[in-house]
Amino acid sequence: MLFRSSYFALRARALSPALTEARLQALQARIRPHFLFNSINAVLSLIRREPRRAETALEDMAELFRVLMADNRELVPLSRELQLCRQYLSLEQLRLGERLIVEWHIDKAPMSALIPPLALQPLLENAVYHGIEPRTGPGTITINVYAARDSLHAVLQNPYEPSSDHHQGNHMALANIRERLQLHFDAEAGLTSRVTDHRYEVHIVIPLRREAA
Repeated sequence: MLFRSSYFALRARALSPALTEARLQALQARIRPHFLFNSINAVLSLIRREPRRAETALEDMAELFRVLMADNRELVPLSRELQLCRQYLSLEQLRLGERLIVEWHIDKAPMSALIPPLALQPLLENAVYHGIEPRTGPGTITINVYAARDSLHAVLQNPYEPSSDHHQGNHMALANIRERLQLHFDAEAGLTSRVTDHRYEVHIVIPLRREAA
């Protein structure tokens, strides 16, 4: 009985608003946008050759910097996170070109659904780094977002080669996002990953909450 009361006391402390916000800030600080350094070089190569495209890329970079530096403890509409993902992938396309193929399946996505900021973009960064960069030929990243019953599902897939050294460090990013999901939604949210048919898949499930009209 004493053990149970101690467990629930510790759990209550862990889920207190102050501790939750502090932990969210700490997890946010661990997100490292490594792609931005590569993107700067890609933009520099475009400035003289394609100035208009370089200008758009710089605008995308500025928006990504703004989000990364913001206070990201509040939930945001899915539409905003997907727009950030598009801007990120557009930057990566500058340097990877035809090697990066992206398939979007978001026609049935509830755009007003609320999700933690930077829940999907770091997963796409992982998908590019671990799934596309090690390849000599083109590879496809698939983004599938949909609602089922009272849950929002996001399924991301990328090519997987077991022998690649690029897969080291992948679990750290997944653990970061998994913990942030739990801080926001407790046991109602989850993140799972699996390998199937040379594809690496990450599946996020969170309660379906919509932005107020």
